[in-house]
Amino acid sequence: MPPRKPKPVIICDSREKKPWDYSRDPAFAAQEVAALKSGDYSIKGLEDVITVERKRDANELIGNFTTDKDRLYREIDRLKEYKFAAIVIEQSLTQILNHENYYIAKRFKNKKAPVAIVIQNLINIMVEHGIMVIFAGKKAKGITKGLLLAAHKLHGSDSTE
Repeated sequence: MPPRKPKPVIICDSREKKPWDYSRDPAFAAQEVAALKSGDYSIKGLEDVITVERKRDANELIGNFTTDKDRLYREIDRLKEYKFAAIVIEQSLTQILNHENYYIAKRFKNKKAPVAIVIQNLINIMVEHGIMVIFAGKKAKGITKGLLLAAHKLHGSDSTE
């Protein structure tokens, strides 16, 4: 029987404003905070192989696809360098498709944003750049955990702590 891999240590980017807490999750040996080159969550020792970028909601995406588009696509270019990279969105596709749920930006409270801005840009990220986009809704934290563990199992080495 092959030896079991040790439990991975999850890394949360130090710039993450409201990080998820995995410190008591039995699937991980520990949770650490460190500056990641790209993304918000990774596995210690595999920071250049595995990353997950967390997006809060359509409001954040609208901002990314309009006023922060250059910065977003620099991030996308970095994500393409990973063996495994995903964007996990903390809204379901149904929530994103409902334009009543968000606005272009807080400063334009009464101006609705067209759903097409978000959807077309997410399609481009998936198709043109080959990055997985997951509409996770309330399950975003658990899905991120599952992605990291699966990527660790596939891409991790026996020496990974």
